[in-house]
Amino acid sequence: MLCGHPFPVHVFPQIIRNAVYEVEQHTKAPQALISASVLGVISLACQNRIDVCRMKNLCSPVSLFLLTLAESGERKSTVDKLLMKPLYQLEEEWFEEYTQDLIIWRNEEMAFNVEKKALISKLKSDIHRNKDHITTNERLKALLAASPKAPVRLRQIFNDATPAAIKDYLSGRCRSIGLMSDEAGTIFNGYALNELPFINKMWDGATFPVERKSEPDKLIKDARMTLGLMIQPDVFRKGYLERKGDAAKGIGFFARCLICQPGSTQGYRQITSPVVSTEHLPVFHQRLIDIVNESIARNERQCLRFSPEAEKRWLEFYNKVESEMGLVGFLSDFKDYASKMAENVARIAALLHYFNGDEGDISLTAVEAAVDIIVWYVDEYIRIFSKPQTLLLVSSEADELYSWIKDYCYKCVVPYIRKTTILQYGPNRFRNRSKVNELLSTLYSKNKIRAEKRGKTIFIHPVEGFI
Repeated sequence: MLCGHPFPVHVFPQIIRNAVYEVEQHTKAPQALISASVLGVISLACQNRIDVCRMKNLCSPVSLFLLTLAESGERKSTVDKLLMKPLYQLEEEWFEEYTQDLIIWRNEEMAFNVEKKALISKLKSDIHRNKDHITTNERLKALLAASPKAPVRLRQIFNDATPAAIKDYLSGRCRSIGLMSDEAGTIFNGYALNELPFINKMWDGATFPVERKSEPDKLIKDARMTLGLMIQPDVFRKGYLERKGDAAKGIGFFARCLICQPGSTQGYRQITSPVVSTEHLPVFHQRLIDIVNESIARNERQCLRFSPEAEKRWLEFYNKVESEMGLVGFLSDFKDYASKMAENVARIAALLHYFNGDEGDISLTAVEAAVDIIVWYVDEYIRIFSKPQTLLLVSSEADELYSWIKDYCYKCVVPYIRKTTILQYGPNRFRNRSKVNELLSTLYSKNKIRAEKRGKTIFIHPVEGFI
């Protein structure tokens, strides 16, 4: 069983933090699972209300792609129902309204067709008998211009819809959806994720053309999509990774996702007190509904910007990530994921700021919280996609190389060594550039070395006293 660091629930604003703790009291589910679900619900509610702007003119969606691996029995469905309750109720209300509107439209459509048929018949008769048909023609034009419009079903939540159905919906009047599921095996093994380039475009908020042989071309423009998926680890690995994992990783789908596998709470869910709080979830739910209703009423998005302090912190994080993507950086083997980290920080910071009801620009507090959350997720990503057997071997070899570097520096009375020196004079089996990069990256991640680049030369400094 994978067990990582605890999710940093404490960095959430109070309204979100209290909701997480209350759901945990009710379900005894893992905090990380609940927190991931909370982020998905907030993203779904807010994505059509706000965007986030960074670096003065880089505007992007706030939508999140969340993928949580959890075994059967971790109470995924219970958590989902508790957090999503008001949105599911809203979906039911919208469906009832649509059903009633559909009945009215069908009646109007029937009357319209009868009148249209009669006018066409009269027009044909007038033309055949050489009678003046201008009046009949004008009446027919007016009738066609006023033809009853079919009602549009308003919905936010899709489960196992086909890509075609999702595209048709987003190319219409509605432009915000969530692909949400507490048992996403059917989604990963079904149709919804068959077109990953399209899914990626929706994360980007990009324009996407919809072409059909038998219909006019359509255009999806400025649409938003949230992914909130929970799936059993074996189903994900054997059912999806083995079949499509390389393609999903290569095309950048996983790089956009916040993926985690929370430690199980099964066996530790004893009830110590039957009394649990019930006052916090309604506050969380009301905020969700307020945002969704405001989004529908205004039908326009507000672009949030960073305060000067928040932007400075965001830039520091961006630069730190960039440096860790270097040859011996902690993220050197995960460049695809690292490339999206700063943008996900911006998205989460905007979501936390807006959901909390804070006025003005995004605060430093929101950015700090988002950084803590993303750092947690990148640790999860590395644990999930690394191969333990390889890591153990690499760690042992890295320690051997570290000892050699220290001995070399001691014998030569120098504080550092050039990387080229390792390739020329290091242990024979390590005189391979890719192998050295791998081992130096491991040592760097364990804080055993520091790397410095001067011109084209990389200098390695052994660090004493770190584990």
